[in-house]
Amino acid sequence: MAKPVHSLTLLGPFHLRSPTGGIIEIKSKKARAIVAALATGRDMARPRAWLQEHLWSDRTQAQSGLSMRQCLHSLRRDLGDSSGILLVEKGQLRLDPEQVWVDAADDAHLTELAEQTVEAPVFLDGLSIADPAFQGWLKDRRSHFGKRLGGRKRPNTRALPRPIVIRAKPDDATDSQTYNTVLQDLICKSIDDQGRIQLLDEGAMLGLSQADASRAFRVQVNSMDTGGMRGVSVNLTRSVDGTVFTNLTRLSDDVDMIDLVNQAVVHSLEEIASYGADMPADKIATAMCMRAMHSVTNYAATTIENADTLIAKAYEIDPQPVFLAWRAYLRTFLLGEGGGANTQAIREEMERFIMLAEEQDPENSIVLSLAAFIHSMWLLSNEEALELAQRSHGLNPSNPFGIAYLGMVHTHLGNFEEGYRLTRRANGLSVSRNAKSSIRYVAMRSAACAGRYTEAIKIGEVLGRDAPQFLAPKRLMGMLYMKVGRVADAEAMVETLRRFEPDYGMDKMRDAFRASPLLNASKLGRAR
Repeated sequence: MAKPVHSLTLLGPFHLRSPTGGIIEIKSKKARAIVAALATGRDMARPRAWLQEHLWSDRTQAQSGLSMRQCLHSLRRDLGDSSGILLVEKGQLRLDPEQVWVDAADDAHLTELAEQTVEAPVFLDGLSIADPAFQGWLKDRRSHFGKRLGGRKRPNTRALPRPIVIRAKPDDATDSQTYNTVLQDLICKSIDDQGRIQLLDEGAMLGLSQADASRAFRVQVNSMDTGGMRGVSVNLTRSVDGTVFTNLTRLSDDVDMIDLVNQAVVHSLEEIASYGADMPADKIATAMCMRAMHSVTNYAATTIENADTLIAKAYEIDPQPVFLAWRAYLRTFLLGEGGGANTQAIREEMERFIMLAEEQDPENSIVLSLAAFIHSMWLLSNEEALELAQRSHGLNPSNPFGIAYLGMVHTHLGNFEEGYRLTRRANGLSVSRNAKSSIRYVAMRSAACAGRYTEAIKIGEVLGRDAPQFLAPKRLMGMLYMKVGRVADAEAMVETLRRFEPDYGMDKMRDAFRASPLLNASKLGRAR
């Protein structure tokens, strides 16, 4: 027999009704916040640590633990006969999904609500708690539901792109041509997402105006079988004069089509960046953006600021939302390396740029994947980040940022094996120079969190050689060296970091990692 269902309203003022329709009054604001956080969590659950970090972030672990126990006692008292909806499990709390219906978790209800002409309700309207971590989460959730409910009211005349699926090459000629078309679509989308470059197939080239021809590229893709070897051939040609930029062919008895797509994209973008250097800036702003990102060979503040200046100029010429996403992304490295006195201003710019990019180009896989990175790593909103990363991966399964950051979000959610699998996959793909260090770093973190310390150390040592001024991996390397008993290497890493941060020490290294709300549940974070 089905259990009676409670009704929880989060869109608008908080309301919890019993199965008979009566209001269950929960007096404590933090108790209401706990219920709302559980109701919007994955499987209607949250780790105890997450709740403590978002509602009592200014207290020690012992103090926040005591405060939460007191709050839960108050919550159970207010629930009374309905206290069975709250399930206490090892390390986490949960609402019983068989006993609670939540308006914000019901897709059909959200769709119906979005189609109404009345103003969209505000998530947890009227609830305010003076904890910066909770305020950040609440702001993020309100933004999410504001877009979810408000976006449908605006007419959308643009056709949504279809998701692209890579599958094994079929044998018959008709399906083989379809397969070539899928590969071509995927490569074109990967390039186009970088900045709206015009890419056309052979049949669409005739009749271009001179202005369009100066921006257009012809793409031809063919898969092939030769003596049991499979491969792909890609040609990227400048339409205005027929110059061949990319003529990439690879054969293998175990070909990885996703990697081949990325090789073609990397080659093409490098050629486009070079192409732009020989032309007036107003011809192709994307080339400026690509040159800027290629220039980020280290993470020194001056390097990042110079790249940001060039992308800002590209945006003035051709205001593409993806340029804003790249500018937001660059700021994450400034924040990760300290940010100095401008930390708050840099963070505000990062949030503003990525929000604008999301709003203006919500079907761009690059924008979505960079937004997922920022939401998970910096805004600590893994629910939003998971949705963004999944959408990015669905729209373009070859986007290495999408694969890497989907894995990163899974790691932050505690799904360490899935996070490791995805980030390891991304790390093995051919990617552009500017992306490699970031993707390696998330692969390193996910391997560490999954307990694969030796593999994480190997990735970190490569990063140390290729990006010596990238400090974040060095901080993690010290912890890893300690974990595997390489104490001298850990101490040497501390000395290296002291060149950048004079007060750095082993205790600071341990405390920073264990205090991370994203990683403290991992095997490394639990290490003592």
